[in-house]
Amino acid sequence: MRSICYRFPDPRQFEQMIGSAGDSELELGLPSGESVEDGEWVLAIFDVGPDRRATSAAARATIGLEGPLLAFEPRDWRRLADFAAIEAFHRPSSRPPARASQPDIELPPSLPRSWPPRAGEGAQILVVDDDPDIRDVVSAMLEAVGLVVTTRTSAEEALETVQRENFDLLVLDWNLPKMTGIELCRMIRRDLNVTLPVLFLTANASSQDMVEAFASGADDYVVKPFRAPELGARIFSLLRRTVVRGA
Repeated sequence: MRSICYRFPDPRQFEQMIGSAGDSELELGLPSGESVEDGEWVLAIFDVGPDRRATSAAARATIGLEGPLLAFEPRDWRRLADFAAIEAFHRPSSRPPARASQPDIELPPSLPRSWPPRAGEGAQILVVDDDPDIRDVVSAMLEAVGLVVTTRTSAEEALETVQRENFDLLVLDWNLPKMTGIELCRMIRRDLNVTLPVLFLTANASSQDMVEAFASGADDYVVKPFRAPELGARIFSLLRRTVVRGA
């Protein structure tokens, strides 16, 4: 399978292009100078932003009245949309510096400033993930809407932190360097006298993985790559439930 490369120096251009397609229009035109044969399968590589971060997806070439196009499967298109939203979120803001009390973060076009509900503002969130990109994106997204975020890179560090500090929600990766997220969740539920909501944010996507996570005591489960509005809605839903239980 040969490859065709798309280059987007500005991540927002990529996000807008992917986000503008309807559910039934999962197609892209070819970059200049590229050609395909009708029915050919190719690997589309997307090189995005000044850091040239890349992702890829298989696509089938079609040649119609509008010329050659690459058609993607819905699942692959959703994955591209998630990647696009994250990369657009990483882009530094071009707005003037904000006051110290306001995070200087520009939300991607898919994340309107009315998102999410303001209930839970000021809540303490612990994010545990060994991937610095995920930590940065999730932290920026949550801090931009008034949550207070603490990050840790391992389950061992997170356990020590939970033992000495109070949090309103734990956002937890499954695949951590030594102790896994599943083991940490079980330990929190078994050994610590805390009612801490746990949301898994993980690449483990099988139904068996989800069953195991909920059996370990998880409250919710979001698969990477994720859509920022969906993750935000899940987080604020858990925070609202915590407020109701504590009322």
